[in-house]
Amino acid sequence: MALYSTTTLQERYHKAILDWQRRHFPELNLLQDNWDKYFKGTQPFQLVAKVGNNVSDTIEVGQYQGRPKFSRASEMRGNMFYQARNIIRAQASTELGSIQQHRMSLEQSLGDESKYCVLRVMAEELRHAYQMFWVLDDDATWRSAGHTDVAEETIDELLGMETGEHVLDAFNIRFGTFVDNAMFTMVIDLVGKHQLAMQRVFSYAPMARSMPPMFLEEGFHLGTGRRLIKEICLRGSRGEGDWSVQDVQRTLNQWLPRGVEMFGNEDAGQTNITFGFKDKSNGAALTEYLAEVQGVLDDINAALVQTRAPGLPRDEAVAAARGTIARGDPAHGLGRDDLLRLPSKRFFRRRGPEDVMLQPYDLDGELLTEGGKPVAPDVYLRYLATQLPAHYLQDADFLQYADKLRNHEPAAAWY
Repeated sequence: MALYSTTTLQERYHKAILDWQRRHFPELNLLQDNWDKYFKGTQPFQLVAKVGNNVSDTIEVGQYQGRPKFSRASEMRGNMFYQARNIIRAQASTELGSIQQHRMSLEQSLGDESKYCVLRVMAEELRHAYQMFWVLDDDATWRSAGHTDVAEETIDELLGMETGEHVLDAFNIRFGTFVDNAMFTMVIDLVGKHQLAMQRVFSYAPMARSMPPMFLEEGFHLGTGRRLIKEICLRGSRGEGDWSVQDVQRTLNQWLPRGVEMFGNEDAGQTNITFGFKDKSNGAALTEYLAEVQGVLDDINAALVQTRAPGLPRDEAVAAARGTIARGDPAHGLGRDDLLRLPSKRFFRRRGPEDVMLQPYDLDGELLTEGGKPVAPDVYLRYLATQLPAHYLQDADFLQYADKLRNHEPAAAWY
């Protein structure tokens, strides 16, 4: 049995997304003309919906476990209908938003191969947005009596969004250098992988059947980011290229907190399990995500150590790097600033539990205090300026964060 079948949107929506592509992603034609040069043996890109065929017909988790999956939106009651719509809307927004972001610094790529890899990522993000539109378009009951035309309203809204207007914060940040392109695919697309994995159980069947093909394609995105970040770090450690390992660290510091927040409040998420939309709580999924990011950093750090100690086994190189990061003791000529470390999940947060949201935690998760109380907002902003890329400090996203920080009234009880 084939893994999936393909289908297309009704003509007006298919045309609308092609019009969007011509405005926001004209390089798609260049990618298609050169596909065989860079991705020979891989199925050429097609703008279609892929509907998974090997998906359970039975609800796997939640209050309706054991019942047939909902095949129509009208079968979902009350908040389920709108919560499902919100998840679909957010997913589609991330796909379109990332295309707009990648274009900003694409021409700074490490070379043609890296450029075409990012172009392929962008093309597959376009297909993923198309997939979410299919979920809404294929089911006429999103337009059923008692509801507005949810499908049309949502699609029209999404196609009109620009950077700064997308649903999730991570997709409203302007890229400043190609390190953003690479780090985004390594860190933010990894969130996408975990979300897609959780949503394979989705109790609304069209959404569940959309997850396996998207999940498979996400693997190329993650591999691209990891390979590019490793290459940038190795070049930087040799004094080559445009960016140092510390430039990469500051970029990681910028993106990881937004990736953490894409899971939602780590103390919540039970509603999605109850509705059968996901099979893990926010906190459980976040823990797995951070462990995977740490594994990626271990791999990069091991490669950096092995450049100084050729022949050193990988596990010993990982241990040496971890020891240097934890204790600050140089190993094989590399100090703490020559390696990548995982920022604490408390660092630079604007959303989440009260004890981390807009609180002045440093990169290691320690609360910065003065006189027994958290430091003033401007003190923390000066600290952040030493930990984040210089170009990002001028971005609207950071300026909005600074404004929220200055106007935030922290609860007095927790510290």
